[in-house]
Amino acid sequence: MDNQTWDAKGYSAEQRDLVSDWCEKWLELSALINEVTGTPEPPSDLDELRYWSFRFWFIDHQAEFVQLWGNFSRSKYLPSNQASYIEEGTDSKDMEKYFKNPFAYFYEPKDLYVLAQQLDLQCGVDIWEPSEHRASVMRPTLVRMGETMMEFVNWIPERPHL
Repeated sequence: MDNQTWDAKGYSAEQRDLVSDWCEKWLELSALINEVTGTPEPPSDLDELRYWSFRFWFIDHQAEFVQLWGNFSRSKYLPSNQASYIEEGTDSKDMEKYFKNPFAYFYEPKDLYVLAQQLDLQCGVDIWEPSEHRASVMRPTLVRMGETMMEFVNWIPERPHL
């Protein structure tokens, strides 16, 4: 084991910091999504800038995160054959991508309007017309993903590299 990469607990300080930073930014992004998707006012320019900042940070750090997330998910949630979770008739490449990084679904869209469309939180097609009912259904998903991230933050310093 390379001492520069791994410490006595298995994962490097940089990797643990990445998970902690990811969690912090995820919680901030989910708060932003909650703020803008249930209101009748379209996102402000500042909201869009915040989204882009999160989006580009996640994209820049996702390659290493996905490896760490994979170790966590395999140890906690996924059976040895994750293909059994992929529904027939779905694009298995997309499903596999989101198994590897479920957070990507929330930061891949180019802006908040496209994100709201992707999450089916918009009633309108070309204008900002959010559905509070749909947003209220999405909020528990965002909360659960935040809880899972907190489990990950607590898990990583306790586990050796798999």
